[in-house]
Amino acid sequence: MPAAERKRLTSDDDEFERKFAPRTLPEQVAEELGAEIVSGRRKSGERLIELDLAQRFGVSRGPIREAIRILERRRLVDLQPRRGAYVRPLSLKSVADLFNVRMALSLLAVRTMATSPVESYIETLGRRCVELNGMVETGDPVAFARVTTRAVRTVARGSGNDLLVEHLTDLANQTVWATIWKAPLDYQTRKIRRESADLMQATFDAIVRRDAEAAVAHFRRLLEDDRDRALASLSRIMSGALDLGAFAEHGAGEAGPAASAKA
Repeated sequence: MPAAERKRLTSDDDEFERKFAPRTLPEQVAEELGAEIVSGRRKSGERLIELDLAQRFGVSRGPIREAIRILERRRLVDLQPRRGAYVRPLSLKSVADLFNVRMALSLLAVRTMATSPVESYIETLGRRCVELNGMVETGDPVAFARVTTRAVRTVARGSGNDLLVEHLTDLANQTVWATIWKAPLDYQTRKIRRESADLMQATFDAIVRRDAEAAVAHFRRLLEDDRDRALASLSRIMSGALDLGAFAEHGAGEAGPAASAKA
């Protein structure tokens, strides 16, 4: 591939990645507050007081107000007229629904990419597979999850379906998706990382040989396994009201969850 084309693709990937990262002060505050809600540090029904939050974060009430509106869009907060903002209960069913909608879109994307791909993204997906294989031994589940998510986005872009890409972007930006992955919910053992990397590689190989049925089968298994392990971990966080920071410190070892949660 010519250097200019490679540079353009890298730039496109970086721009796409920025759409999923906190960019403004309100978004950063929303990420922190969202993590506290998911971890159970802020209880269902708790009122979010703008002045207290502004003092805590060292900002004016404007960014706090906008952060609360972001959390309302992510269904983590209820804004009640003349009463204020209150933490909403977060159910495993709502998170499972999010996983399942994302999976349905992703399976459509992989079938399309295996049938009539945007060729440039086949190379990009191959690089993602190399990254995942290189991370099997690292023991960093959050970093592995991040690259897996980037691989799924690459499949979406490789489908050439712009509307599908927009929907996946909205799922990341307008739901609890990004917030729940602040903790290591999956990929906590070498065995799991190995299996996941192999499934992504098998998906890539099927796309290369234009075998849509095999690509869908491998990708479905990868995404279903991810969902079930993540829900199992999230269930423990929610039921135990664990601190996300403590969970990240103690849950990233090799003794990860083996159980699957029903979606």
